[in-house]
Amino acid sequence: MKKVQVIVALWLGVSFGALAQENISIGPIAGVSVSNLRGDIGPTQWKPGFTVGGFYNYSSNSGLGVSGQVLFTQLGANAEANIDYARLNYIQVPVLLTYFLGKNGQKVRPKLFIGPHVNFLLNARNKQGENLNADVNNKQIRAIDAGLTAGFGLNFRLKNKVWLNADVRYGLGLVDIAQQDNRKLHNQNFGVNLGVSFPFGTYSTRTGRLRTR
Repeated sequence: MKKVQVIVALWLGVSFGALAQENISIGPIAGVSVSNLRGDIGPTQWKPGFTVGGFYNYSSNSGLGVSGQVLFTQLGANAEANIDYARLNYIQVPVLLTYFLGKNGQKVRPKLFIGPHVNFLLNARNKQGENLNADVNNKQIRAIDAGLTAGFGLNFRLKNKVWLNADVRYGLGLVDIAQQDNRKLHNQNFGVNLGVSFPFGTYSTRTGRLRTR
């Protein structure tokens, strides 16, 4: 996990360093998703879930921005014929480099985004409600996961500096989450999310101070 931490730290440094005269906004976000598991596992089906949380955005006049998010996210998979499932509940922290298309002042702004995410496991249960990590000597799912999130979306201006944010994203797990050494498992999911961003302040490059509103 040290490599993951280094990558995220470097990404944050490069992303925030690339911004000039940032505008800051915050807000809630919620959505739905379908997830599955890749790797050494039998036939599986996509499992629906939901996401809810909040975000903190930096954006610049050049169209470049960074979004830090803290989300409760449901991942996992259904077994074939829905005879069983794995429900993995995570706190997910994505850091997304965002590029807004079009020009400032447009009512609708398309956007593209990509960045790393880290998942912290809250619990893992099967269809019977059994804890998959109940046996401390034989845990099935690792506590930390990491991967890459990418997608596209649209921002709709509701009123001055208040925006409705809509996006479609794909999350690819890059860390083996199987605790046992004899198999490998990776998360993956597609999600659709809606959020509302509210102005929080403007960072002045002249004074180096944050002016809240």
